[in-house]
Amino acid sequence: MSSTRLNALDQALDIAGSLTQVQTMTETDEPNGWGPVISGQTGSAASVSAFLGGVSTISGLTGMTADSVGRFLTVSGAASSGNNGTFLIITFNSSSSVDISNPSGVSPDGNDGSIVWTERNPYRLEDDINYIRTDRQLIKGTVNWYDAIPTYQRPTAVGTNVSANLTNIAGKTLDASAWVINRLFPAATSALNDGYITISSPGNLKYATSLDRTGVPIWDGADAGNHEATYVEIINPLTENYLIAHGGIADGYRIFGRTRQGTTGVSPNSVEVEFRAVPMGAAVSTSIAYSWDGYQPTTIDLYYGYRERADNLTETAFRTTLVNGLFSDSGAVLDISNLEQVIGVNPGDTNLSTELTNTGAYYVFFNLPDATPSVVEALNTINSQIGDRTYTGSILTSGQTIAASLQALSNNITGSTITRTIERLASDISANTSHTLPGGINYVVDGTFNGHNLFVFTRGILRDPGSVANGDDYSETSTTSITFFTKQKSGDHINYFVKG
Repeated sequence: MSSTRLNALDQALDIAGSLTQVQTMTETDEPNGWGPVISGQTGSAASVSAFLGGVSTISGLTGMTADSVGRFLTVSGAASSGNNGTFLIITFNSSSSVDISNPSGVSPDGNDGSIVWTERNPYRLEDDINYIRTDRQLIKGTVNWYDAIPTYQRPTAVGTNVSANLTNIAGKTLDASAWVINRLFPAATSALNDGYITISSPGNLKYATSLDRTGVPIWDGADAGNHEATYVEIINPLTENYLIAHGGIADGYRIFGRTRQGTTGVSPNSVEVEFRAVPMGAAVSTSIAYSWDGYQPTTIDLYYGYRERADNLTETAFRTTLVNGLFSDSGAVLDISNLEQVIGVNPGDTNLSTELTNTGAYYVFFNLPDATPSVVEALNTINSQIGDRTYTGSILTSGQTIAASLQALSNNITGSTITRTIERLASDISANTSHTLPGGINYVVDGTFNGHNLFVFTRGILRDPGSVANGDDYSETSTTSITFFTKQKSGDHINYFVKG
């Protein structure tokens, strides 16, 4: 059988292809036009033994042959920069010495005897093919350059393979995107008058920087001015005489935190959380510094931001343990959708008779229709006792809120005058300290604890007189003073309405 290849124009000129990739190339060598390193031809004991007329003699080599002429010698680690580079071998002197073309050569060199050298082939057509095949292997991410393009499946079409080619993945590479997710830091400790706290978790609190955007966004660092990324949610349980509800709400203000390095934070081990306060509904950017009050809990849970690269996110990265609910007195979360749990009814109960405690003659539930009322009957009783807000006459307007109705009645009481005085605090008023009313005003103390003659508003909220044991806000100490049960802050406004 003839071995003649009929498809060859000339046997001498024919170039045979191969499915074997001879060598995996170094990608950075391609723009330099360097061929591959010759196996075994490298060392670290070379010297520049002579230089004359643009030719350097390199000694201290091994394994050089007459075939080395036309190849290249890469030299590095020489003391003189002109001796470093890749140069054409022009003369074979011996197995340990060759001449190279180097117009910038210097001899002797300060590192003679310890210069690193590598012999490499010139750039050939074979190298072009190997670079192309190396590129294909790297682009595909496969073991071999000729392996099929990998596939993946989208979560919206499980079972349908999608080719992982450049068209499908263009603009969708997850390692090019980073998202700020929530991380929980439980049981952080705060104290009276703290303006910030420091949380610590060695190795887990690295800071985001301008070069590495992953980590905790820092207000006094690379994320300066980024209110959303540095925002910290404060999760607090109820306290006995003061409600700090889900979301850190206090007296019409939202209390939150902001991550910063401050004076105590050290990446990646610790970060400061600065306390901030902002009126409900106002932009976070308008917040002011806040100091922790003594009536607030000393142990709080925090959700702080952590910027993570998208391809490193876990399946549950966007979940938190935040729930749509309230906290019980013990700090346990109550799901507001479970009415039985919130009002304290045992699961399966069909009536409230055994669960209610406030059923005396002056409570709404005293008028329940029977001994075993249902929840619907109890709610109907509330409606009938409170009324439907349908009014006659010119003072009250049907449908207005109960608070608005009470205000309308107050505004139209005859036979008396109401004097309003506004006090703008220049300093704090400590809790349980008698406070003299401003402007020499005085009032008649109401012994029934109903505040008939003095109405006190702080932070826009009408406060209740009485005793701290009953959960009231202040006591009517004398005709010229009152005693607040909680601290009043410098800069707050107090409105006094005195009935004459």
